[in-house]
Amino acid sequence: MQAVQFSGFGEADVLQFVDIPKPVPQPGEVLIKVAAAGVNYADVLQRKGTYPYPVTLPFITGYEVAGVVDRIGEGVTNLQPGQRVMAMIPNGGYAEYAIANAAQAIPLPDDLGDAEATALLVQGMTAVGLLHTGQYESVLMLAAAGGVGSVLVQLAKNQGKRVIAAVGSEAKKSQALELGADVAVSYGDADWVQQVREATDGKGVSVTFDAVGGKVGADALKTLAVGGTGVIFGSASGEPTMLAGQQLVGQGQSVRGYTLFADVAKFGAYAGELFGAYQAGHLKLPVETYPIADVQTAHRDMESRRTKGKVALIF
Repeated sequence: MQAVQFSGFGEADVLQFVDIPKPVPQPGEVLIKVAAAGVNYADVLQRKGTYPYPVTLPFITGYEVAGVVDRIGEGVTNLQPGQRVMAMIPNGGYAEYAIANAAQAIPLPDDLGDAEATALLVQGMTAVGLLHTGQYESVLMLAAAGGVGSVLVQLAKNQGKRVIAAVGSEAKKSQALELGADVAVSYGDADWVQQVREATDGKGVSVTFDAVGGKVGADALKTLAVGGTGVIFGSASGEPTMLAGQQLVGQGQSVRGYTLFADVAKFGAYAGELFGAYQAGHLKLPVETYPIADVQTAHRDMESRRTKGKVALIF
């Protein structure tokens, strides 16, 4: 079978097609014929060699797939060959076939496309998990036009929260507003923090959700209300969010980290919540698709912030 592999770290051109043996599912596993593979910024970091958890070369990245069950391993009773599923996997998603733990492969509704399904995996479930971290009246979402942001904006608005979307360019503000954000600001503007404060009548927001880090993440904490919470779940800028300890103490604020993989036991419930919102017509899934042959272009576009919503590779 064909797969996209890198044998050294570097720019997008290290992603190369290779022929490798078709994997065989072990007990408790399923083999999925991949129709769509999700692309995440973590894939870019793995390729560049800057991901927090080292990978062993050569490596096939990709940890979200949607497709059809091709074979099942011994002891698998919840799935059958021919069944459409989506699944999170440790790696190996950029390939014609991928192995998944049967317990983490979720059957797909007939009305949900394969590319759209990838938006409900790591990024969609992360959006749900973030909103489950507390009771919030108002939300500031950084990278609101991205995969997590585009879902979280909608879910938060459906819950009746005031939603302020922060994006990296003027062009992405309209998408955030179309998805339901009450206000959209660009953190390319020098006064964007003041814009957020004004949008909340000077009170600030209950929570900031930050996967950007660096100066943008640090500035976002300045928009918090007294007693507000900053939730950090990534650092796409490549720099950590710098915390202003005196500010946090003076305003009674807190900062915490979040990772979806601390909520593995809740994956089924999170998927059910997303399916329910989608089937009720409350959740749009903006997806940009690339043929697998254009995997290098997909990586370059994501890395340069040219993409909106979920990015998926189509086989």
